Amino acid sequence: MNIDQLNHYKQKLAFETDSWDVYEALSRNEPLVVVDGRSAEAYAREHIPGAVNLPHREISADTTAHLDKSRLYVCYCGGSYRAHILL
Repeated sequence: MNIDQLNHYKQKLAFETDSWDVYEALSRNEPLVVVDGRSAEAYAREHIPGAVNLPHREISADTTAHLDKSRLYVCYCGGSYRAHILL
C-alpha cells in the first residue's frame, strides 16, 4: 500500500463508523445525535430509539441550519452509518 492509499483510508475512517461503534457510544451516553436518513414511512416503521428523521433527499444547508454545530451527528440510511458534520 502506498502513502496515498493509506492517507485515503485514514481520512475515510475518520468520518465513518459502524453499527457496533454507534451502539457502544449510545450505551455510554456519548453526546451524539443519530439521524435516520430514510423516508418518513421507514422511520415510522422502526428506527433507533432517540434518532431524528431527516430524509437524505431533504438534507441541505437550509434543513440543517437549526442543528447544534457543536454536536456530532451520525447518519444512517438503509443499514449504513456515516459520521458527518452536517453543518
